[in-house]
Amino acid sequence: MSTNQSKRRRGLSIFRAADAVDLISGDFMTPVEMTDETRAEFTEQIAGGLGVGAAETKVVLRQSADEGGYSLVRLYFRAGYPLVRHSHDVDCLYYVLSGSAIMGNQTLRAGDGFFVPANAPYQYDAGPEGVEVLEVRHGVSQFNMVIPDQSEAAWGAMAETTAAHRDQWVDAGDSPTLVANRAT
Repeated sequence: MSTNQSKRRRGLSIFRAADAVDLISGDFMTPVEMTDETRAEFTEQIAGGLGVGAAETKVVLRQSADEGGYSLVRLYFRAGYPLVRHSHDVDCLYYVLSGSAIMGNQTLRAGDGFFVPANAPYQYDAGPEGVEVLEVRHGVSQFNMVIPDQSEAAWGAMAETTAAHRDQWVDAGDSPTLVANRAT
């Protein structure tokens, strides 16, 4: 056993959905990195209603290195939500809790998952019932998000999707997991 492992606190830790903190307003994810042109376009997308579809981004668990160094983020995107193409500076493991995520010609459903290595750009759309995913990281005190420049066609498609779903997103309920847990 390494010295670091022997110093680590042992025993069971419980964390609760109701105690999760907002990812965006905390310091776990650094401010999103993008060019001024992309920032202007992304800001326009948010103003058009894109943010309503990103129903939940919560840090459920964030351990220090001494506690084990794991983090768990729960994300819930409403039906049809187009997650912008982006990357992070650390590896991340994703697990689909409910709904589905569409990645190109692949549909990932509850129980499926995917791994994204550091700095690899990726994108997915929430399926017709939305998607709820867990993000697992290890040994990370902070991570970044980089949104590269997108094509005019990509921004246009995102705006069309947002316009088509915005009213539905406003009327949609909470994440299935939190409803089942009575944590909403």
